[in-house]
Amino acid sequence: MKIRTILISAGILWTALSSQLEGQVQFPGKPVGAFSRFKAADVMYVLPPLDPLETEAKVMGNLDRQKKPLEFALVRPVTLSPESNGSWITQDQFRIWRIHIVSPGAFSMGVVFNRYALEPGVKLFVYEPDMIEVRGAFTSGNNKTSGILPVSQVPGDELIIEMQVPVGMARYGELAVESVSHAFLDVNQLPGNAACPPGQFGCSKACEIDINCSEGDDWQLTKRSVVRIFTTTQYCSGVLLNNTAYDGTPYVLTAEHCINRSEIADRSVFLFNYESPSCFGGNGSTGQSVAGSLFLASGDSLDFGLVKLSKAPPESYDVFFAGWDRSDFQTTGTATIHHPWGDVKKISFDFESPSIPAQPGDVPYTDLDDYHYFAFWWIRGWDMGSTEGGSSGSPLFNAAGRVIGSLSGGIARCGDSIGYDAEADRVIYNKAFNYDDYYTRLRYAWDHSGAAGSSLKPWLDPQNTGATTIAGYHPTATEPLGMVPGSRFTIFPNPVSDLLRVTSSFPNGGRVSYRIIDLAGSTKSMGVLDPDGSGSLNTASLAPGIYLIHLSSGNHQENHKFIVSR
Repeated sequence: MKIRTILISAGILWTALSSQLEGQVQFPGKPVGAFSRFKAADVMYVLPPLDPLETEAKVMGNLDRQKKPLEFALVRPVTLSPESNGSWITQDQFRIWRIHIVSPGAFSMGVVFNRYALEPGVKLFVYEPDMIEVRGAFTSGNNKTSGILPVSQVPGDELIIEMQVPVGMARYGELAVESVSHAFLDVNQLPGNAACPPGQFGCSKACEIDINCSEGDDWQLTKRSVVRIFTTTQYCSGVLLNNTAYDGTPYVLTAEHCINRSEIADRSVFLFNYESPSCFGGNGSTGQSVAGSLFLASGDSLDFGLVKLSKAPPESYDVFFAGWDRSDFQTTGTATIHHPWGDVKKISFDFESPSIPAQPGDVPYTDLDDYHYFAFWWIRGWDMGSTEGGSSGSPLFNAAGRVIGSLSGGIARCGDSIGYDAEADRVIYNKAFNYDDYYTRLRYAWDHSGAAGSSLKPWLDPQNTGATTIAGYHPTATEPLGMVPGSRFTIFPNPVSDLLRVTSSFPNGGRVSYRIIDLAGSTKSMGVLDPDGSGSLNTASLAPGIYLIHLSSGNHQENHKFIVSR
């Protein structure tokens, strides 16, 4: 039987730390930390304690909320800058500025810089006093037009900000802190305790299934589209979506109650590929994230939010842009991939096709009254896994692996263990409590009120193709052959619906074979053209999307891209 475990770091050597740093597109470097001459009194900034009644109310609010974000922190406004706070010293060819912020009772802390514009050569770090967890180096490479940089949580109620400016550099740029994120849920509790901390490995409920268990075998590419979202106060989930231009524009879909305005989008951190490396095998890397996004759209009576990441995920993240389907009806079972309780990536399944609520009584939950009941997909019960706080905004996939909705909320939760399946090597859980989850349907979010700020269509169909469904896009997939200008073969029409016509300017060039390949590198069909090098190829079985056709005649080879659109 597979048991969840926690991996405990045994040392604090920098070389060990460097592979565990939480991302936000960081750069090489390390803080001077304790090896400096700062006086504690000069750099200390202590915030007043929070009202325990306020934090207790927030903790209890997570227990009976039907929407499924996980609220775990409060924002504490501050106004801090190197000009007015902290202290400077000169050491090791650097002028170093530091401020040591204390928020009493916090279980972890994050910060938001609202004026961030560093000069090249300047480095910034955020870390806790023991330097076991360090964020950075942040540099001019993190500059954005918004001037905002959110930095995700480090454990404890003390946080140090350190900036290194090369000696002789007159200006470091601009830097100011607008807020501290104070976690009121305990990040030092271990899994199994009632107050298991948000965002810590192993804290989701026991019925949740790791994405790298056998149940997730068919979802190994699709999973790369799902992200964990940190909004300074909440954990949510989201999905990176493809668009009809297949151009890799980094659109992320989540719930409206997670991100519904620019202020939140600017200050959110999107974490990719946070998953256990094996089935219940341990914690995963938190080293791949993007900080900040541009708010694009949300619905006033539909629970969806669409943002564009502040920068495209680096190629090293190997992300996938999920396909989507905005059809009115779905006839297959569904799956969701999500980050319950901010934990590593999980997958849940409903083997029945989703329902559509027919009357308000089908959505009898006050937290969801703000949204049109008929615009939901209704998951009447999960057959494997479940959802929790932190799952809000996670995608609902049909059997083809295309997004059909995003999670708003419900009351589904893990039941108690009731047995053991030796063949599957799995504990069996009571499904009696695991019912009623609701996902906003893409069909309604698509052209809701028709405006760019309140619908998906202008962003996901920039070419105005009218497509109802498209395939996913894997930008780092290795194409079998590089594209070369066609010199012998012509293909048409392009885009194509049912029949792709191939003609040759060398009809006596010999036997011509073809192979149609998708952007993930999989061969979809292959064969031989007519003796004159022409043919009509049936594309009706191909899902809408971009494909390659590889044409080979003797030593001559060509590749052409074409689009299937219906």
